[in-house]
Amino acid sequence: MSQIFQSIIVRFIFSGSIATLVSLVVLYALVHFWNVWYLTATTVGFLAGFLLSFTLQKLWTFKDARRDATYWQLFAYFGVTLGALALNTALMFVLVDLFDFWYMVAQVFAVCVIAIVTFIIYGTLIFHRSKGHDKKHILIATGLYSPEVGGPATYSKLLEEELPRHTIGVVVLPFSSVRNLPRVFRHFLYFLLLIEKGYRADMLYALDPVSVGVPALLAARLLKKRFLLRVAGDYAWEQYCQRDKFTLEFLISNFQFPTVEEFQKKKFDFFTELQRKVEWFVARHAETIIVPSEYLKTIVIEWGVSREKIKVIYNTFDMVERQDTQESLRKKLGINGTVIVSAGRLVPWKGFSALIEVMAELTKEVPGIQLIIAGDGPDEHALKVKSIALQAPVIFTGRLLQSDLNDYVGAADVFVLNTGYEGFSHQLLEVMATGTPIVTTRIGGNAELIEDQKTGLLVTYNDKLAIQKAVVSLLQDDRLRGALTRHAKEKAKSFSKDRAINALLQVLTK
Repeated sequence: MSQIFQSIIVRFIFSGSIATLVSLVVLYALVHFWNVWYLTATTVGFLAGFLLSFTLQKLWTFKDARRDATYWQLFAYFGVTLGALALNTALMFVLVDLFDFWYMVAQVFAVCVIAIVTFIIYGTLIFHRSKGHDKKHILIATGLYSPEVGGPATYSKLLEEELPRHTIGVVVLPFSSVRNLPRVFRHFLYFLLLIEKGYRADMLYALDPVSVGVPALLAARLLKKRFLLRVAGDYAWEQYCQRDKFTLEFLISNFQFPTVEEFQKKKFDFFTELQRKVEWFVARHAETIIVPSEYLKTIVIEWGVSREKIKVIYNTFDMVERQDTQESLRKKLGINGTVIVSAGRLVPWKGFSALIEVMAELTKEVPGIQLIIAGDGPDEHALKVKSIALQAPVIFTGRLLQSDLNDYVGAADVFVLNTGYEGFSHQLLEVMATGTPIVTTRIGGNAELIEDQKTGLLVTYNDKLAIQKAVVSLLQDDRLRGALTRHAKEKAKSFSKDRAINALLQVLTK
């Protein structure tokens, strides 16, 4: 909890205590010194304490200097006060009469509950801290954050570094801060953290529609802030395909789960439908949805979202020319021979199972070849068992820092991404800039990035023979490899950081 937030709480408690003390002093003085009827004195004392409390909370606790809003705030504040009295009475009745609490304990509990409720209402609905209009502030809710590896981590770090240069203040709240807590509790706590940090933000920007999207939407509604959403994939589909039965069947028999397009048109089990409805609800209530590819735009439209609300802003990254040579990286990593690298979360649709089978065949054609798989996930153990059973030369590195992953990609002869789903791969973009030739699938947003035979080689998902032929052609044809990497580097430059930031600024500042 930030020091600023703590100081607001202290001022809130102190203001309420002072106002209560004043009401009691007025009551005592009117009755004792001026012989005013006690009910009249009680009313006068209540009004004196009420007006003092309102003034302190508005001007001192929440530092809301707006004059034009004073009258409606006063009316709303009075309504909250009456509501707090009714809530106190209800809690006392329930705790004392129904649950047999000692009345003093019940009153303490009721006071604490009312203090929390009124604090949230005062800070989010009635009073707003005055701030200048020359700079907007954005709170980014993200599931992953640097040094974690993944699209949201890279993207949120980029915005944190770049937006302040364009008069946009940025605060990033990673879900990792609460991830180790129990499920329901961690989402509630994350929601409270969003309330705390979103209090002074102009908008909340969630980087997924469920894990951080739901609490961010609720916080934005409560705080009356703009709510923006980034959709980089179909969360409900991903969760459905990661069920244990699919993971096991897929690894054993190459069981085919539904494609994302098929998923939009069918009904599934209750839990999947619930996740889908939550995802759709959050998307439909976002002011603007940002997607990284035209392909994903078509998917989100299927959710019932208006086309006008969806903005395509392609992924970008800070392109840095690689200084180390392939040989120096190999020496640094302790690898030799022919090296294929693949990376991603170890889940069924990433196609690692079929890629391991390809490696078992490639060893017959390319002696000394090895596959390095970077990443972790629920399929890790089963994939390791399969590689041993097939005697495929596969090394599993586990999750890597982005800098270490870049070293492996730079040391590779070929990068293969046999994926059954990809909204728009930030990983492919980084590989293109590195200068390592790419073999990947004609799936999702890949075709918007990779042009077959020009910036890479495209194959059908899980077509093991096609993958094998594509890898061999790159290993044997220096001219093809050179042409692909040269064009890929040029294409990567078009996904500039400035282009992406300027497109986002148009959304944030409208």
